[in-house]
Amino acid sequence: RLFHCWRPARPTAPFFPTMASALCAEIKANALRGDSDTYDLAGFSPAWLTELVDQCLGQRLPAKDYVACKFVIGGGKKTRSKYDPDMLMHLTIALRAHGLEEDRGASACEMCQGMYKYQHDTDKDLKYLHVFPKLDLVKEDANGSGADGTGTHGTDQSPEFQCVSCTFEEFQELVTMNVPSFSQKRALLKRLKVMVSALEMLEKLLTEQKSLTEQEQAMYDSMVDVGDKVEYLNKELENMIGKGRLTKGEQKQMVEDLTGKMEEIDLMCATAEAEGKQKKKDALVSKKKEVEAKMADIASKKPIVYTMAHEKELNDLRTEITQLAKLENSGKLLKGDELTKLAKKPRLEERLAALEGEDKGWFEDECRDVLFTPSMAKPVAKKKPVGGSKPAGGGGLVTAAKKSGSGKRVEAQKATASNPFAALGDE
Repeated sequence: RLFHCWRPARPTAPFFPTMASALCAEIKANALRGDSDTYDLAGFSPAWLTELVDQCLGQRLPAKDYVACKFVIGGGKKTRSKYDPDMLMHLTIALRAHGLEEDRGASACEMCQGMYKYQHDTDKDLKYLHVFPKLDLVKEDANGSGADGTGTHGTDQSPEFQCVSCTFEEFQELVTMNVPSFSQKRALLKRLKVMVSALEMLEKLLTEQKSLTEQEQAMYDSMVDVGDKVEYLNKELENMIGKGRLTKGEQKQMVEDLTGKMEEIDLMCATAEAEGKQKKKDALVSKKKEVEAKMADIASKKPIVYTMAHEKELNDLRTEITQLAKLENSGKLLKGDELTKLAKKPRLEERLAALEGEDKGWFEDECRDVLFTPSMAKPVAKKKPVGGSKPAGGGGLVTAAKKSGSGKRVEAQKATASNPFAALGDE
């Protein structure tokens, strides 16, 4: 979906209060269409930001689909003067006051409603705050359920439900089989944290001696060792960082996240200094040094490279299908040999769809931009299930071949069905 950038005109003083209202109306209209957009907050005052959150971002919005609101809140030397230097602080304080929480791995999905994340795009030299408002999806059928027919946080087939309802040993196997990469583990961790919040809410209801609905009781009864599983995933992520098991895209994403964290620490340090809280400031300075060391460690390691299984065949099929499509649409009278070639097009398309739709690990499409090189980071067709569902796991991913110490070429090892990232190579 193409994004457009909403830029407010600079009004005269008597009309200042209407600017936030106008942007609220724009965001609500886009949400009804299911559109995620970029909005430039140049010239917005703290009062406007508060109004924006009170009237829009802090409320539940009716929406056709899950959406993200990407706000431009600052930039480099050329654009810095257009924005309040404390805009990030003002906006996040207002969001937290309405119950929104920060999640650096958040995206436009059901699990991330009511979350936000900061981003510093060093390529464009712009600073963004992504907000994922709480939504009420527009119902599309008569029974009042959403597009998936459930209206719940997840079905018994969703990855997060499988993970919270299994034993700890089974969970470890699911992680190995279905989320082998760093970004996939982060995506699962984000969802498990939402499940932890749901569990805490249910436990609070029980503590207050309030009865649970049948659905809430079933969810509560199904959750097993959720806290231990979250802790395990956190350790796995730290181990991958320590061993340098991140792709170039994952490294860049982590550096951007940590850069945003340091900027937040700087704001907190300034606040602590203004309030005369020296111990708090010292603790924040120490924390910043830890973050800086982590950034340096990530940047110092050579990234790994993932590639697709059957990559050569996929490229050959795409090239041949493209050529046949040109021939088919040429409008000229085709000869016998050309008709023979064209007759093969449906079989080639079927083979391409089969290869593209092979079982993948969880969240692979969501993480595609940071897992693969730009030339490979393209949408992949979904495979239609045949003869019932298959167990999740393994798929068509291997890693690029690398050179050994002697300079001879080492062939990339094919991944097994249980782990598509079994073989790892260096970039």
